[in-house]
Amino acid sequence: MIERDTELWQSFREGDRKAFEELLRIYYRPLFEYGTKFLKDREQLKDCVHDLLVNLWERRMFLGPVSNLRVYLFIALRNLISQKRQKDLLWDELPEDFNDNQPGDSNHVEQLIIIEETESQKRAQLQKVLKQLPKRQQEVIHLKFYDNLTNEQIAQVLDISKPAATNLLSVALKSFRDKWGLLVVALYGLLCEF
Repeated sequence: MIERDTELWQSFREGDRKAFEELLRIYYRPLFEYGTKFLKDREQLKDCVHDLLVNLWERRMFLGPVSNLRVYLFIALRNLISQKRQKDLLWDELPEDFNDNQPGDSNHVEQLIIIEETESQKRAQLQKVLKQLPKRQQEVIHLKFYDNLTNEQIAQVLDISKPAATNLLSVALKSFRDKWGLLVVALYGLLCEF
């Protein structure tokens, strides 16, 4: 994937519109999902991702090679949102519908509907626990598990050292487990009352 990204980036820098379209196809959704960490307003986020991509296209001839395109784009989006945030954009929590799956086909059988409802409840519970974490911990969990970045890549995106990224992830996971455990105990207590 990295080699393919390198070729794609080089073609893009040389003005290849098909390479630009391929970048859009591959990275628009991951960028948008990553951006939901910082902006609650989906329209503003769409504008930010659009602005980033237009800016990259306009400045393509001045851009250098990158070692990891995904990390580069995440950093660029984060910086853009941060700049826009300084101009009255608010730092918001993850939206309720963060990372929801697309709705299923209406012809699904009853079992599939039950499975979807169960998955929806699990996602809601996960979101509830995630929202209880500090924003930095939410971000590191998102980068690790939603975007599948390595600790080194996380360190680059967050502009911290690799040991600091590893430590932040460890603390975030411990906090998540502790809060998840409290949720499970509370749910069990509610069930026992019936």
